[in-house]
Amino acid sequence: MFTNTVPSSSLRGFGAPQGNIAGELQMDEAAAKLGIDPVELRLRNLVGPGEEFMPGKRPLDADLKDDLRCLASSLEWPGTSIGRSIGLGVSASDAGAYPTSTAAVRIHSDASVTLFTGSTELGQGSRTVLAQIVAEELGVALESVGVVNGDTGVVTYERTTGASRTTTITGRAVQEACRDARQRVRDLAVQAFDLPRGDIEDIPGGIRARGRDLSYGEVIEKWFGAGGEVLGHGAVRRAEGFAKMPPFYEIGCTGLELSVDRETGQVHVIKLTTVGDVGFAINPALVHGQDAGAAMMGLGAALHEELIYEGGQLVNPNVVDYRVPRFADIPDDMVHLLAERADGSGPFGAKGAGEGAGNTVGSATASAIGRLLGIFPHELPATPERVWRLIREAERRGRSQ
Repeated sequence: MFTNTVPSSSLRGFGAPQGNIAGELQMDEAAAKLGIDPVELRLRNLVGPGEEFMPGKRPLDADLKDDLRCLASSLEWPGTSIGRSIGLGVSASDAGAYPTSTAAVRIHSDASVTLFTGSTELGQGSRTVLAQIVAEELGVALESVGVVNGDTGVVTYERTTGASRTTTITGRAVQEACRDARQRVRDLAVQAFDLPRGDIEDIPGGIRARGRDLSYGEVIEKWFGAGGEVLGHGAVRRAEGFAKMPPFYEIGCTGLELSVDRETGQVHVIKLTTVGDVGFAINPALVHGQDAGAAMMGLGAALHEELIYEGGQLVNPNVVDYRVPRFADIPDDMVHLLAERADGSGPFGAKGAGEGAGNTVGSATASAIGRLLGIFPHELPATPERVWRLIREAERRGRSQ
């Protein structure tokens, strides 16, 4: 078979945006017919924290109702400004793929640390976050932690980089490796200083033995005589905290305010707000960056991006005809909020970020347009032509009534 269609594969969200659009628009249209506030209708029906909504699957590790209240408050719902409208969406999608991960940590005699991980840095900031986890677990300065990744000849096994899993699942393996390394340092101290194991306790950057503080380097050099290192290994598998799938839920909670030019159908996004329900933000700046990027990516799909075929031929195969978001499309006001309840399965209660904000932008856009025009779009992207046709359809319906 010969085809001109574009090869397809996994993309940020893994089908969640499409399903979310259908579900959220159903809620909006039901609310309109029932005469119930759309936010109130969602609050009545959203799954609660710890509730098992799919038999045998992980119970929900989030508070969607509180997230939605926070989002609505930020957007000043219901937003009744003339010529403007607010739309929002909320979702919980399975993430993390399969929970298999390994990591190794070397503590050197100069007290520096090297982390070995098979997870790949794609620009999402994983090198920084994983190094932060090492620094926190071992009580050392962040600048003393080096990260080796990507070289399969020396790094440990990693099942995949994707599905928002690195901080949560790889991070847990890194934690275990650090704890294993600390245990090995204590073992060395028992032998090197001829101490009972009960007399040794962990402190930041080393151990305390009978009131004396010793750095990792001092313990290592005492045991080896000169130089040396300690190697800790950590692994995560589908057991204990990851026994039930998915490993965690990726939470989407996004809303926006927009206006529509009724002559041209052009949509202008005035404000966009995301609520990053990430359990614990190990690096808040990176979470904000992930949410902003996901939201803008979702906005591109909601308003502009579409592959157009004539027969079997793609007719917009370049970035001139295939319209991606530009700087001019960035909303006038972008707000990124964090919801931290330490309810994730990852390190310090963290869970994944980077997909959720994009999963709900399409539904929020369609919702806002529908509330403004009185007729909801059932097809995205909401290009000027499609919105113009919706405006004309709304006018015809108004005249017929």
